Amino acid sequence: IGGAKPGDRTMIDALHPALAALDDGLAAAAAAARKGADHTATLRVARAGRATYVYADRLAGHVDPGADAVARLFEALSKTH
Repeated sequence: IGGAKPGDRTMIDALHPALAALDDGLAAAAAAARKGADHTATLRVARAGRATYVYADRLAGHVDPGADAVARLFEALSKTH
């Protein structure tokens, strides 16, 4: 709906790689989601989502909350199966 894509510093940065890795199982999807979420901490500019309202110097070093939520979801799912 919002038009976000990978690299925009949103939950899509975790969701896209997780879905791409899903054929390899939930553990692989969880690892890909975590890697994507952690990468958002290196992105200084948010091009979509709530983070667009936050100054770039405040974003550096912080994982996007939506991306972290996606990673946590896949991590939890991978532990239950």
